[in-house]
Amino acid sequence: MEPPKGVPHRVYIHVGAPKTGTTFIEQVLYHHRQELADHGVLYPADYYDEHYLAAVDLQDLAFNMERRPEADAHWEKVAFRARGWPGISIISHDVFAGATAEHARRAIESLAPAEVHIVYTARDLARQLPSHWQEDVKHGEMASFNSWLDACLRRDDSRWNLRWFWAVEDVPDVLARWASTLPPSQVHVVTVPPAGAERHVLWDRFAEVVGLAGAKLDLDVVAHPNSGLGAVEVALIRHLNEQRDESLSQREYEHIVKGAFAHEMLSGRPNKRRLLLPSDRLPIVSALATEWAEALEKAEYDIVGTIDDLFPREEDTGPDTIDQIDDDELLEASLVSVRELLVRIRDERRSAGDLLGHNSDLERKIEELSWRVSVAEWAVEEHRNLAHWERVKRTVVEIGRTNSSVGRALDVYRKARRRRPSG
Repeated sequence: MEPPKGVPHRVYIHVGAPKTGTTFIEQVLYHHRQELADHGVLYPADYYDEHYLAAVDLQDLAFNMERRPEADAHWEKVAFRARGWPGISIISHDVFAGATAEHARRAIESLAPAEVHIVYTARDLARQLPSHWQEDVKHGEMASFNSWLDACLRRDDSRWNLRWFWAVEDVPDVLARWASTLPPSQVHVVTVPPAGAERHVLWDRFAEVVGLAGAKLDLDVVAHPNSGLGAVEVALIRHLNEQRDESLSQREYEHIVKGAFAHEMLSGRPNKRRLLLPSDRLPIVSALATEWAEALEKAEYDIVGTIDDLFPREEDTGPDTIDQIDDDELLEASLVSVRELLVRIRDERRSAGDLLGHNSDLERKIEELSWRVSVAEWAVEEHRNLAHWERVKRTVVEIGRTNSSVGRALDVYRKARRRRPSG
């Protein structure tokens, strides 16, 4: 479907930041890409991870020292479709936030002649810092929250994950890199509403920017938009990280621990204890919020929402208890997890048994068909020197001996011949 006439040739690149509702936005965009096309908006992705791979390819990233060769050429693939669409296109993944100014310039130039806009979703640091530590733990981090937080706030650049945090979360710096060749009117900061807000508030703000304010999309298709863990669940994974050996590669570990254990099992536990920034760190993050708000206003970027959303709230801080997990709490979480793992093992074995049975049926059918083909080939070869019509008749008779459908057809034919009056 072509966009309506008069719609500008424009590409919105949603560049993050991580942990600001980006997974929710990306899932809504991907799930509703056909409805978006009906509104004249292209979301150029054939599968969910395509924009992630495009972001990795653009920056030639190697997470945990492992390159992702499957990402090669993905940026150009996505960019080709976006610049070829005459209306509005949206590209979205939070990994884009880490791009250098050179990466950003190259990305924007590759989308010409489209008018490029940058969209950045931003959330206060009181919520971002615990969320990022949690994410690091799911990727193998062993440091306690306070140890990680101290290193992060002093901007310790000796660790890759801490360099990455500021590369994607320092709001003015991220936007300066992406906006270096763009006018401020083409740079949009969408603030994340306070905790407890309805999920549609963030979507409505984003939709207002990208020209989807009038689209009626079902947001409930995203059942679990990257649900977080509680303090006990993160502590359990951190202790698991301490027992790690070389039996799993980094990618395998992330797939199993982050994907299956954290997201599919632990995130659904009830009554999770919320991760809160210690209250004594509030002055530090408040000072940063003031600095960032002033920088954004000076840059004259388009702010969607309210700049006040970037300031940490006291209710998002609390006692310094994240690292103080009782052994009984850990034991209870561990036992529940073991029980769930046993149920999963049972279910997977049942599925494997069903699959093996299905495969056995297929193998028997393949053997039977192979035998029938062999019989048919033998019949054709056996009758090769006969007259054409006689060869056809005998071949059909031979096939009818092993093929019930052909056999029944022959029976009908023979009965009809017997009933036919003689000349």
